[in-house]
Amino acid sequence: MSRIRELMLRYQQEHKPALIAFIMALLPDEELCLDCIKALEQGGCDLLELGVPFTDPLADGEVIERFHHRGIKQGLNLKRGLEFAHRVSEACHLPLILFSYYNPLYRMGLDRFMQEARAAGIEGLIVPDLPLDEMPVLQEYHLEAIPMLAPSSSEDRIQLAAEQQAAFIYCVSVRGVTGMRELPEQEIKEYLQRIKKFTPTPLALGFGISSGQQIETFRDYADAVVVGSYLARIIEEYESRPRLLPGQMERAIKELIRSREGNYGSV
Repeated sequence: MSRIRELMLRYQQEHKPALIAFIMALLPDEELCLDCIKALEQGGCDLLELGVPFTDPLADGEVIERFHHRGIKQGLNLKRGLEFAHRVSEACHLPLILFSYYNPLYRMGLDRFMQEARAAGIEGLIVPDLPLDEMPVLQEYHLEAIPMLAPSSSEDRIQLAAEQQAAFIYCVSVRGVTGMRELPEQEIKEYLQRIKKFTPTPLALGFGISSGQQIETFRDYADAVVVGSYLARIIEEYESRPRLLPGQMERAIKELIRSREGNYGSV
């Protein structure tokens, strides 16, 4: 059993939401990104979702999109992302999930990509533009392929996601792209309950999580929450204030993660 699957099942049984952090590989720069990841681990993050810069990030909102475009301008790509993942896996013990659109994987070649991903310590994979009925091609390589659902997903699509028997299902919280926003609480609760009628697979709620209070609101409905855009905003904020004391950004990240214990004022 993979570490991702084992962790998600344990948190599901404990009725405590796991925390998944999304961070774009190598940005703002390699050392600062690695420091942020270390802060995430020290702060109590459970899983790390490592993004790969891509030219056309259709599922990502304004903040994450800026990181994609910055990465492309710097010449970052899947190869560099995998090299960085190897360094991350040596520096921390967080299970790593790679978030990439399908085109870079296809261009590298699935066989080569999967070999290099495993060698880099990648244990899971999220590909938002890969149709669910094509996901078995990824599962053949013994990485945890994570399906995605949205509030608009039909029963047929939910059933198809359930049949993947994945480590968890990534449940997009809203109809749209990533980003911080007010979330329609009752609609999301009903949406998660609808998915649970089809599968006992753990559910992770992402897109729009920006406060400890939201984590508390959905803790009885989701087995994990994903924090991405809010974390990216913290990085942007501190990056724009070079006079800040060394380590202050890392402390802010730790406080963000620790907010799940009830310290909502810090988020």
